[in-house]
Amino acid sequence: MLVEDQLYLLSCIFATRADAKNMTRLTCKFKDSQDFINAIIILWPEYGEPKDLGFLFANTVREEEEEDVNSDDDLMISLINGDSDLISMVELDPEEVTNRVKSIKQYIESELETIEVIDNEKGLNWLAKRIIYCNDKRPEDALLYSSLWECITTKDPGFQDWIDNIVLPLNLINKRLGKLIKIKEFMEMNVKDVFQLVLTINYNENNNNSSNHILDELLPYLRYKNSDDAYSKFLKDCYTPDRFDFQYPLQTQLFTKTFNDIKNDLKDLEMDNFYNKTLEIIFTKAGQSLKNSDIINLQDVLKSIPTEITLSNYPSVTSKSLISYLDTIHLFLPQMDLMTLYTIGSEKEIGQKTHFTSICNETLLTNDTKIVTLREFINQEHKENDGNYVKIFNKLSREEDLSILYETCLSLGKFDLLQSFGQEESTTDTQLESILLEKYFWQFFKNETNGSSKRPGMIKCRKILTLLQNGSKAKSYTNLEILLEVSDTLTKYSMNLGKNIIFKPSNILDFKDDPFKIMEILLENNPQMYKSLDTNLNILESLYIALNNDVSTVIGEDSYGYNKLLSMIIDHSLVNLDFQFAMKQCTLLIHRSKFACEFWYSILQVGKFKDPNWVDNETPTEILFMQMRLLSQLLQVCPVDETEVVTQQWSEIEIEIASRDLIHDKYSFDHLNSKSSTVFKTIFT
Repeated sequence: MLVEDQLYLLSCIFATRADAKNMTRLTCKFKDSQDFINAIIILWPEYGEPKDLGFLFANTVREEEEEDVNSDDDLMISLINGDSDLISMVELDPEEVTNRVKSIKQYIESELETIEVIDNEKGLNWLAKRIIYCNDKRPEDALLYSSLWECITTKDPGFQDWIDNIVLPLNLINKRLGKLIKIKEFMEMNVKDVFQLVLTINYNENNNNSSNHILDELLPYLRYKNSDDAYSKFLKDCYTPDRFDFQYPLQTQLFTKTFNDIKNDLKDLEMDNFYNKTLEIIFTKAGQSLKNSDIINLQDVLKSIPTEITLSNYPSVTSKSLISYLDTIHLFLPQMDLMTLYTIGSEKEIGQKTHFTSICNETLLTNDTKIVTLREFINQEHKENDGNYVKIFNKLSREEDLSILYETCLSLGKFDLLQSFGQEESTTDTQLESILLEKYFWQFFKNETNGSSKRPGMIKCRKILTLLQNGSKAKSYTNLEILLEVSDTLTKYSMNLGKNIIFKPSNILDFKDDPFKIMEILLENNPQMYKSLDTNLNILESLYIALNNDVSTVIGEDSYGYNKLLSMIIDHSLVNLDFQFAMKQCTLLIHRSKFACEFWYSILQVGKFKDPNWVDNETPTEILFMQMRLLSQLLQVCPVDETEVVTQQWSEIEIEIASRDLIHDKYSFDHLNSKSSTVFKTIFT
């Protein structure tokens, strides 16, 4: 039909000219012609005003326009309107007209073959093709035809879904990522590649709304695909732990939105898989230093997951347990992650002790004030009737937890941290703390090589002792206090156990059964020490108290210890050739018959003493008389079995005196003009 072909050629020319007026008139002729629509799709200028195509909508064509002409010929004449170019075109040979129509249609069909949209050929399918065709030429603006489709009153659910779920999301993706992806390319993309695009996010941007693209891009695309396969691919390839590692502020927002939005669209067939994958992502990737808002978001997600959902490799991991773990991270252990907490809970007692010790060390080295948090954590771990809390250190008792915490404070020397515990502790806690404090007191004491109060180890002991005394009403710890004092006192003297063997504070403990051995070491290594009986007595009494020995046995002149020390001082006086001092102490000892009998040998040594510095190595006559009298007194108190020894010494002195010329005695003090001549009178008055 020549006229119809001629009108078609005219429509193609008017389309290329974007002649909306004449195309509107032709619409009446080609109202049901797909060729007419296709010509507009391909031939209408890509840069033309989109709204000019409004004539294609049925409600824009007035019925009166359909009756403007009576025939096709009249319509053609009216359209040509004297245009010489159009006249020459319609006057072509009929065969030429047919060939041109055929060529144009072939060209249009070839262009349309590359465009695939909605399956049906009705409704607004043509507009979708036009949008795709123009977008291919102008990819910078996927919303080029929005001014047209927004004015459409005709309802076409398929077209609207395509706009909402393909065109609009693509426009957002291009803007967000700075890309020029074409609609055609986007529709043909592999599902996995689309997911990759949608889930690409700049985590360094601190923009609270930047994760909204999940709602605006991913969900619409999945709805457009509307297939189990698309959701399955998403869950398999994109909803994975390596996609969400929560190391940037926006990651939990991205994850939370993804979960909440997809959850509402998934079919029951995929729900369990979706929940399982969600549990896996949170469990394996919720790491350290999560912000409070992140934890709340993740917990909200977990609350939507049924508690019966578990991980195949970790059957005890449930939404309930992870919610509890997140609380633990937020409130107590920010340096932990979920998988570590689960691992700790699965370990044996020795492993849990190691982990908790490490946590206490790391926490206290970083921030002293965190000790309060650790105490609260221990209380939470052992709180009764808290069904929502999943215990981390489930193999450790409260006492073991506290022991580790206290020991960490003590081993790090952070004694002040323990001072705040007393008021809030139970009796059991106080007893436990006392046991541990005593343990570390002895550890520091025994490891110190010098007992000076200024030494680090002894300073620690003093601080621990203060804690013990402040925390105990039933025990005074006087022995430990005196132990520190006497340890400090002994550092002021020379104390050697042997050649190159230094006396350490802990050596005091070695002499618990016989503290007098310490006094012996003291007197041996300090030649002038024997001269101060009071000083020696004070040290001896301190040793007895420090070692928890019966101090009453060394207190007072009538005590055994006092007189034994006196005998030791007498011995060391003689060692230092101080006969005068030794004689004076003997006069004290000899009058206590009970102890004089016990320590008779020391008195005997005074009676036998000879000073190598005396003239001619002879004992002064006055001293011989002193020794003779002392031995006479000793005979009255010494053990019966020893009287012969004492008598023999007395006889030797008697013979020596008898052999001297007492009138002209060259060995008398008067003859020697010795200042010691008064000693005789002093001792025996």
